[in-house]
Amino acid sequence: FLAFESNYDGSVEDHLAELVRVGARAVHAIYRHCLGYPFAEADAIGPADEPAVSSFLREQSIDHAAFHVGVHGKTAERVRRESEIRDVIEAFVDQRRASGKWARLAPETMYDEIIEHLGVSGWLPDALQMQPPRPESRSLPWVLRVLPALLLVPVVPPLYLFLRLREALDSEDEVTVEPSSIERLAEREDFQVQNQLTHLVDVKPGLFRQALLHGVLWVIDLLARYQFNQGALGGITSIHFARWAFIDGGKRLLFFSNFDGSWESYLGDFVDKASAGLTAVWSNTAGFPRSKNLVQDGATDEERFKSWTRAHQLPTQLWYSAYPDLTVFNIQQNAKICEGLARRPTTPEAMLAWFESL
Repeated sequence: FLAFESNYDGSVEDHLAELVRVGARAVHAIYRHCLGYPFAEADAIGPADEPAVSSFLREQSIDHAAFHVGVHGKTAERVRRESEIRDVIEAFVDQRRASGKWARLAPETMYDEIIEHLGVSGWLPDALQMQPPRPESRSLPWVLRVLPALLLVPVVPPLYLFLRLREALDSEDEVTVEPSSIERLAEREDFQVQNQLTHLVDVKPGLFRQALLHGVLWVIDLLARYQFNQGALGGITSIHFARWAFIDGGKRLLFFSNFDGSWESYLGDFVDKASAGLTAVWSNTAGFPRSKNLVQDGATDEERFKSWTRAHQLPTQLWYSAYPDLTVFNIQQNAKICEGLARRPTTPEAMLAWFESL
């Protein structure tokens, strides 16, 4: 299989049309080697062929089972502009502080000087541009919490006993010295603030594990949309995007993640902050460290968990980030700065809090 994952702004139709229009040569060079591509025998594609290529890509698409977005409501272009605005402000503030003229000024006066500087330098219109509000973080609707529980009450005891039996009989991967392929993976990491992870593993056989894994990912997808939509997934604040998808008729689980920091720190966050959630997912896949009651143990066996993750990690031949040097925290702070420019802080405390974001 060839897997292409894209996290994009706007509609999928507009994204695919732009992808094929701008990247026609690369798209054709890659996909002409894939089954079903309509122009496999052609040397190149032209504008008249682009709709058919877009349709081909759309037909091959796979729905995610769960999807998390670290920053909602911002286009890639807006993220970059807000970073540039912050750089302009920081350079001006450093210059004013170096001159010694800001020591006796009130925060409100400093704020006015920043606004004036943005106006003179031509950045003020962008700085004052209001952005759509971020979605509110809230608990799952009561019907999604209560109704499934009520429906499952009669079958929970036998299902739990069957789960415990399966957990007792499941095999797990041995902890081994990292294979030589780990070097190939590590060579592609830590070139910038962000890293990328592609992970593929077999789902444990049987209808029970299939149904359980679908249910767990359904819950995670709901939580990502309703509750974990403020930049953190289960307490992990370094994830830009995370996506789980079933492939090969549901026999394998594919996981993509774009994250801040090193692979070691990312996996450490998984263990320290979200071990229950990730154990609930991957305990239904082959070789995962032995779990208990679906969410216990498993990933807390850190050495075995990291060895298992590396063993099922795939090298990513191509990865592009629209803002490779920005963390989720950077993006959120830059947004606060621009929100404070578009809507002037109204109290001394709010003004001081705004300056602390710089």
